[in-house]
Amino acid sequence: MSYTDILICIFGLFCSSYISRILPLAILGRRPLPTFLSLWLKYVPTAVFGALIFVSIFGDAHSGFRFSWTNVEFLAAIPVLLVAAKTRNLAYSIIVGLAAYWLLNQYM
Repeated sequence: MSYTDILICIFGLFCSSYISRILPLAILGRRPLPTFLSLWLKYVPTAVFGALIFVSIFGDAHSGFRFSWTNVEFLAAIPVLLVAAKTRNLAYSIIVGLAAYWLLNQYM
């Protein structure tokens, strides 16, 4: 593959990515969304974040799914869930998560 071919591929991927992101915004940007769609879209960031976190806690590249009491990520997630449910404060949740993960890594 020549340098020109690589640049053409990069430009083509850029255009397809840009168009797929800007087209919905250009079409729907000035119109009000239906109520059900607006309510449904509020859950998308939470669902995506949950899916990413689930893989980080329970996923392992070597052994696949791992759910055990020796899983440091799982054990560190427990106090984070408690603090997040109680305070609903992201900063406290992050601090507790980092501290729990560090302590568990030190003593397990």
